[in-house]
Amino acid sequence: MKKWITVAIIATLFSSCKKDVLETENKEYVAQEQLQSLAANPESLLTYTNSVEDGTNSFLRQFSTYGLGSHDDYGLKSIDLGLDLMSNDMPMLVNQWATAYYQYTGRQEQNRVTGMVWSFYYKVIRDANLILATTPADIEADELRWTRGRLLALRGFSYFNLIRLYADGENGIPLRTLEVNQDERVATSLVLEQIRKDLEESYDLLASYGRGNKTQIDQNVVAGLLARYYLEYGEYAKAATMARQAYNSASPDTEATLLDGFDEITSPTWIWGAEITAITSSTYASFFSQIATLNDGYAGLLGHYKSLDKRIYDQLPATDIRVQNWFAEPGNAEYPAYVNFKFLDATFFEGDYLYMRTAEMLLIEAEAKALNGDIGGAQTVLSEFMAVRDPQYSPASNVNNSVMDMIRLQRAVELWGEGFAFYDMKRWGNALVRDYPDSNHPAFGKFDIPANSPKFQFQIPLDEINANPAIGPGDQNAQ
Repeated sequence: MKKWITVAIIATLFSSCKKDVLETENKEYVAQEQLQSLAANPESLLTYTNSVEDGTNSFLRQFSTYGLGSHDDYGLKSIDLGLDLMSNDMPMLVNQWATAYYQYTGRQEQNRVTGMVWSFYYKVIRDANLILATTPADIEADELRWTRGRLLALRGFSYFNLIRLYADGENGIPLRTLEVNQDERVATSLVLEQIRKDLEESYDLLASYGRGNKTQIDQNVVAGLLARYYLEYGEYAKAATMARQAYNSASPDTEATLLDGFDEITSPTWIWGAEITAITSSTYASFFSQIATLNDGYAGLLGHYKSLDKRIYDQLPATDIRVQNWFAEPGNAEYPAYVNFKFLDATFFEGDYLYMRTAEMLLIEAEAKALNGDIGGAQTVLSEFMAVRDPQYSPASNVNNSVMDMIRLQRAVELWGEGFAFYDMKRWGNALVRDYPDSNHPAFGKFDIPANSPKFQFQIPLDEINANPAIGPGDQNAQ
């Protein structure tokens, strides 16, 4: 390791799309000798590591992470919403901030969207690495071990999202840890090994950790992250086990929680999220501004509505309570058909940001069981899931492959707007199909892309290619 480690040096090593933004982050410059001095004083080191960790957590919901002040850049939820717009499930009725996602131009190398996404996750990785240098694996103090566990979770989470967006087969992404600094496109399998290592070590380190609030990552949050990872890469028994643990850490849904606006971290069903206050709110440049039909903001005030694809809505029976989360009266003068009422900020731009809740975990468990050949087990979990949503639901018609059809439908309905639809489309090998008879997608988004198209991969930002000699134009994903 170099004699002096500073944030500026790390920013250079971890060069990203917007290099000047990385190098001018408002972070302390800390020399290796200073870190060693802090390590000799656990109380001071804990204060320092907590400060940086809190800053990294805050970054997840920060406005203008890319430094350009764009109103579709407000941290993790801006990326989640943008990716949902790349799916079949979310018609975008007005051409506005997030159109680059919806029209698939944001994935292209010269577009600021791919730069923003790349930069966002590599900044989280950079900050995690900075503090992980002060908390080696054999550190004994519990609070520092817990800090290490939470930062490993953030790093694993970031690599997991990056690899799903940017990998082209075994052509992966740069891998930057304390032990490895590879600026070239490392094999996808090696990145996946690192993700597994980070999340599994995090899970073990957090076994005895009791968090103070839901903004903090604990073992149950990591169980949820592992459930996502194991499901993605075919370890179905492990996915089901981890999903059930995460599910049991919070409460099942009720009719009230399914219609509550999804804006309060105090909801008993939330496992992980971010609390937004009057001080931390980014007002119009925020998730609820972009998605909440009945609020002030781009959606409610200017009519930049987000809707549910009519093919999904049309499969919902009238007895399903969730039909109330969308407006399906065609031709109404006030709202277009299928516009969403799911997200509602009860305060003025202070709606909290949802990262993980129990419903997702039940659906992961059901899918994992189905894919592992346990159709009966999947049916049981589906029945558990549907009990509060539709009292008329019967699993009798869901046999063999139709169980997966039901799971896909329920994920599309239940997790709409929560950031999973694009990843699901890629994971299932589905095509983008928006141009169909009576489609409610607008003309500027009414196009199709075949399954497994290279267009489902983001291109590496052009600025990264220009700044990183280990990645050349020939290493780029297809246009």
